[in-house]
Amino acid sequence: MMSRPRQKPSAGGRLLGVLAVAAAASIWGTLGYFAKLLYAEGVSFEALVAFRAVVGWVAVLVFLALTRGLWQLRVARRDLVFLAPLGLVGIGAFYLLYFFTVRESEVGTASILLYSSPAFVTLLAWAFLREPLGVLRVVALGLTFAGIGLVVGAYDLGTLEVTPFVLLTGLLAGLTYGMYSIFGKPVAGHLGPAAILSYALGFGAVLLVAFALPTLGTLVGLPLWCYALLLMLAVVHTALAFALYTFGLRRLEAGRAAIVATVEPVVAGALGVLLLGEDLTALKVLGALLVLSGAALAQVGPGAPAAPKKAPDAGP
Repeated sequence: MMSRPRQKPSAGGRLLGVLAVAAAASIWGTLGYFAKLLYAEGVSFEALVAFRAVVGWVAVLVFLALTRGLWQLRVARRDLVFLAPLGLVGIGAFYLLYFFTVRESEVGTASILLYSSPAFVTLLAWAFLREPLGVLRVVALGLTFAGIGLVVGAYDLGTLEVTPFVLLTGLLAGLTYGMYSIFGKPVAGHLGPAAILSYALGFGAVLLVAFALPTLGTLVGLPLWCYALLLMLAVVHTALAFALYTFGLRRLEAGRAAIVATVEPVVAGALGVLLLGEDLTALKVLGALLVLSGAALAQVGPGAPAAPKKAPDAGP
C-alpha cells in the first residue's frame, strides 16, 4: 500500500518550527558561558562532559519510557555498526574536544570554530556518501575557512588568539560534530531521533567516564548552585534542547533549520562579550559572518540533505 505524501506544514507550523529551533540553538549557545563558571570552581572539562552525557542519557531514557516506550531501543545488529561510532565520535570525542577548546579559548571563538562542522560534513559527504559538491558548496568551504582565519587572527601569526593546538582541537570539534550527521544518516530513516540519541549518549558516556576517572573528584564538595548548573546542562541543554530541535525539524526543511540554528554562535559570542569581557574586533565580527554565511550556503546548495534523511543534531 502506498503511503500518503507528507503534508506541507502550515505557516503557523513553520513559525513554531523556527521558534523551536531558535530556542534549542539559544540554549546550546549558553553552554560555553556556563562551562566557564564551572571551570572557575575547579570542575575539570572531562568530569563536566562525563556528568552531562550520563545524566543526559538517563533523561532521554526516562523521556522514552514515559512517551513512546523503551521498546523503541530495539535495533538490528547492523545498526550498531553506525550507532557505536556515532556515540564514540559524534558525542564522546566531540564533547571532549569542544569543552577543552572552550576552556582554553574565548567562548565566541570556540563556538565559531565549531561552525566549521558544515564544511567538514560537505567534504565527508562528498568523499564517502557520493553527494555532489557543486560550485555553491565550494564557495561555502572558502567562506568558512576564510572566516575562521579572521576569527583566530591567522592573518598575523605573531598575534594568534589561540595556540595552534587549541585551533586544532576547535577544528576537530567541528569535524567530530559533523560525524554525528555522517554516522546518523544511515539509521535516521528507520530509527526515531530519541532512540538514536539514547544510543549515541550511551556509547559516548562510556568513553567520557573512562576519560574522566582521574578527575571525577572535581565534582565533589562544590557549592549547591554548581550541582544545579550541572543538572541543567545535562537535562535542559541535552534532552530538552534536542527535543526542541527535533520538534522544529519536523516542521522545517533540514537546511532551513540549520540556518535558523546559526543563532547559537551569536548567543555564545554575545554572552562572552557581555558577561565574560571577551574581546570583540571588527575583523572577528567579519570572520564570524563569513563562517555563518558558509554554514548557511552549505545547507542550501545543490545536494543539501533533505529533512527525512538527516539525523537531528545532538547539539554541542
